[in-house]
Amino acid sequence: MTNPYGGGYPSYQPGPNPYDGSSPTAGPPAYDGLSIAALVCSLSCCAAPVGIGLGIAGIVRTGGGRRSGRWAAVTGLVVGAVVLLAGIGFLVLAGIMGSRTVWEDEATAGQCIDIDFLDDPIEASCGDPHAGEVIWAGRFDDDLVALYDDFSGFEFCGELPGLEPVYLDAIRSGDYVPRIEIDTFDEGEPERGDAFFCYVERGDGEKITGRLRDLAGTTGA
Repeated sequence: MTNPYGGGYPSYQPGPNPYDGSSPTAGPPAYDGLSIAALVCSLSCCAAPVGIGLGIAGIVRTGGGRRSGRWAAVTGLVVGAVVLLAGIGFLVLAGIMGSRTVWEDEATAGQCIDIDFLDDPIEASCGDPHAGEVIWAGRFDDDLVALYDDFSGFEFCGELPGLEPVYLDAIRSGDYVPRIEIDTFDEGEPERGDAFFCYVERGDGEKITGRLRDLAGTTGA
């Protein structure tokens, strides 16, 4: 058909369909907020379980390219799982170590101990080589606080009233070095009622074999 006004009819060019999602002007998919939240939460030990849950949700929400940020969801899921497992492992280890720790208010003279990697005393068998032996355990009273003020920690253990002769001889011989553990924030200033115990280690750094009071022919209290 001829255009009576001159010129040909313009050819029909269909425009983009706003409903088929193929518009050339459409921008990239929006970032998924849950995926970003999963990554952030996974970096915190306490929020790691939340990060795992958000990571799973983020993977679902970013499937098929509906939203960006799938990498954050996957990373949050993996990191959250690793942090959670590490936290559980730490709690189990802390529980095991805590059950073996020799506490100041529970120690007894003649008890054999080892020292763990945190420099804390732990229970040990006297039949096996061990790091030390408790020589005195109790609580500070006014007299012991005054005695502690007069002597250093090492000397204090050798001046304790009622210290068994075998332990006193071990300290005086120089073969054994006394140590002290005090249940207080500041060991330099113990107060009345603070629990503590003294123990001895070999001066040459070697392990003790047997129990000092048994090797000296004495009996435990």
